[in-house]
Amino acid sequence: MMQHADDSRSVTCRHCGLHTLVPVLSPKQKAHCPRCNHTLTVLSANWVDKILALSLSALFLLVLSLSFSFLSFDINGMKTSITLASVVASLADQAYLGLAVLIFTVCIILPAGVISMLLFWMLAIKFGLGVRAAQTQVKLCFAFLKWCMPEVFIVSALVSMIKLVTIAEVELGFAFYFYGAFIVMFMLVLQLLDRHQLELALLQRASSEPKPLQSQQSLQWTWALLATSILLYLPANLLPIMTTRFLGEDSPSTIVAGVITLWQNQSYFIAIVIFVASVLVPIFKILALAYLSYSVRAPYAYNAKQRYLLYRVTEFMGRWSMLDVFVVAILAGLVQLGSTMSVYPGPAVVAFCAVVVLTMMAAMSFDSRMLWNEKS
Repeated sequence: MMQHADDSRSVTCRHCGLHTLVPVLSPKQKAHCPRCNHTLTVLSANWVDKILALSLSALFLLVLSLSFSFLSFDINGMKTSITLASVVASLADQAYLGLAVLIFTVCIILPAGVISMLLFWMLAIKFGLGVRAAQTQVKLCFAFLKWCMPEVFIVSALVSMIKLVTIAEVELGFAFYFYGAFIVMFMLVLQLLDRHQLELALLQRASSEPKPLQSQQSLQWTWALLATSILLYLPANLLPIMTTRFLGEDSPSTIVAGVITLWQNQSYFIAIVIFVASVLVPIFKILALAYLSYSVRAPYAYNAKQRYLLYRVTEFMGRWSMLDVFVVAILAGLVQLGSTMSVYPGPAVVAFCAVVVLTMMAAMSFDSRMLWNEKS
């Protein structure tokens, strides 16, 4: 169906900076950037009602997941169990308050905040409740989304369970299933959520211009964050990330030593997952971002599409390095049987967590629009 010229809107791609004239879409239609092929906007049928229903379900499931046991651990008749809140409390009791706050924030507070904002906005759109949101609130919501990591936490719980199942009986509590269902609802919401359509519905207009390109300042931040993460990467791998106390004897373990132990115990898949997420991915992110930062100031041209693909892969992989941090947090909360058997976080967990956060911040500070300059 033909669209009138005045029905079109100018949309600026947030990834490459290209201005594109996009017509008003019909349900199930989407518009792609002709330069980087990023999805500019997609219109899902009845998206407001669907997000409203899914957000209500997600919020309800998250509340339930905080109300029951998450995992239980039984060895020789000695049993402990944890809730999502007790994992955080255990870290705080062991003087890892910053790490406890970070985990609670990225796994519970931020996902709950995003869902609550979307729920309020969908109600406002559906029932026409006047002024609904400011542009800064929409920006804040999508900024929060980059730091939400519930899916990484649930995978970490499964890894923790597999680590323990050879020496004890581990059971999944109701909260595990509720939290897993919450993640499914949360992901479905993100599949339906489109920033351009949300801004049109909330603000009667979409932001046509992302923030101005400040390449020099962006690169300075990226290089500074990368340099700091490199300095922290050494202690993160050389110091113990976890200490296991068994019958009164402490056995500290580094990341690599933990991978070797898993391999020797024939837990090959888990060993590979942790090695990739905790060793290879941080190195890959640092090298990739360093290469991208160099390439935008190189005197000769690089292929823009290949560099952009590398950037998107780096950005996507960032959060998964938190897997080992969450595993240590879950084990430290669950395995607390005094001198018989207990697990404690090691000093490397703070350094490694800082590496993950800093490399994620470096990826966010890098403006991908620089990849599409004229010499590319």
